[in-house]
Amino acid sequence: MNTEKPGEVKVPKDPYMSVYLIVYWLGIGTLMPWNFFLAVNGYWMVKFRDVNNETLADSETKMTDLQMSWGPYLSMAAMIPNVTMLLVNAVIGHRMKVKPLLISSLVVIIVIFVFTDIMTQVNTDTWQTAFMIVTLFTVVIFNIMVAFLQGGLMGTIGKFPSAYMGALVQGQALGGIIAVGVNIMMLAFGMDDVSAAFYDFMVAVAYLFTALVAYLFVSKTEFFLFYAEGAQPTKESNQHEIDQLIEDGNNTQMTVERKKPNFLTVAYTIRVWIVAVFISFMCTLSVFPSITQLAFSTGYEEGSAWSRRYFVPVGCFLIFNVGDFLGRILASWVKWPGPTVRGSIAALLISLSRLAFIPLFMICNVSPQNRSVTSVVFESDTAYLILMVLFSVSNGYMGNICLSFAPKMLRTPEEQGQAASLIVFFLVFGLAIGSALSNVCISLL
Repeated sequence: MNTEKPGEVKVPKDPYMSVYLIVYWLGIGTLMPWNFFLAVNGYWMVKFRDVNNETLADSETKMTDLQMSWGPYLSMAAMIPNVTMLLVNAVIGHRMKVKPLLISSLVVIIVIFVFTDIMTQVNTDTWQTAFMIVTLFTVVIFNIMVAFLQGGLMGTIGKFPSAYMGALVQGQALGGIIAVGVNIMMLAFGMDDVSAAFYDFMVAVAYLFTALVAYLFVSKTEFFLFYAEGAQPTKESNQHEIDQLIEDGNNTQMTVERKKPNFLTVAYTIRVWIVAVFISFMCTLSVFPSITQLAFSTGYEEGSAWSRRYFVPVGCFLIFNVGDFLGRILASWVKWPGPTVRGSIAALLISLSRLAFIPLFMICNVSPQNRSVTSVVFESDTAYLILMVLFSVSNGYMGNICLSFAPKMLRTPEEQGQAASLIVFFLVFGLAIGSALSNVCISLL
């Protein structure tokens, strides 16, 4: 005898948590390519160096205009198209067919990275400015594709239990660690910055291919299709209980309700979360990596391997990505502030407090030979590294909290999916404004 009521369905199993693991894998793939662009800072400095003056130690050499402007230009070339496309995705993304969009985005990203890898073997000393323009153009196309990829995934996974969104955002942070770790490993093997970048980009291409295959597989599974197509509980449920049911692979009956989301209603409901995520990530891009990558070590002998080759890759990029990853994991354990009005206000206050990092990093020992407006106050490596730990952990924590809990302020899966897309848009919008402010911060050094 069939005991199911009309309008009720059974939640399919996620066998061996395979969908969860692939979502984690895809999360790594969404931001790892971009982190490879950032991690190989030494390679870009070689490409834009003064080819007529290579005799002085790094800390004694006044950086070229191209070297100084590369970080801000890179941020703007990434964030402007990214935020534009994410706005398109947030407004009309629910009307687009997600699967072909994600597949085509991954293919284009792979092609761009193949081209970027080839350019590491091309001598660009006589056309540095043209090379920068070409590279920035590829960065624009690359980030348009990343916006479609990230927005599509966030909008889809926003319909899943919050544990899956946690997997996606934790994967993004782990992608940064992998990118920086691979670069440091290449340098430790004795490679120069150019050779290290060549193999770094090769690793990115290989990983992106596996991400494409993984998505093609997961998009056909019963569990993925169940949530992606909007079949989700509409009654008030304890999210922890739902997540546990999914993890255990149990079946339960849940009522399906479909309702077309109202964009303005969704935006109003999560308005405080929107401001919180915007401010937090605006702060992040205002100084990272444009300011933080210009730091010089004072704790070791000038010209040593640590100060010359490893201080920025480790002290700036590795610590940031590890801290960001740990912050996201911490958020999944603590789960505070929660998806309530008070929770959103607490998140906003935390985001506002992060603005203090902007002046604090600017008075660290960054670009000491290029100072004209401000002066160095914190000369020690310790001060810089402590700030980087606090900066990165708070960044990851706030990112996970906002992405996981803002959509849960809504009830229907369609509204939750659009809320997730909106949060991603304002996250990237904050990054875009931060990248513009990074030029101001550079001018104030």
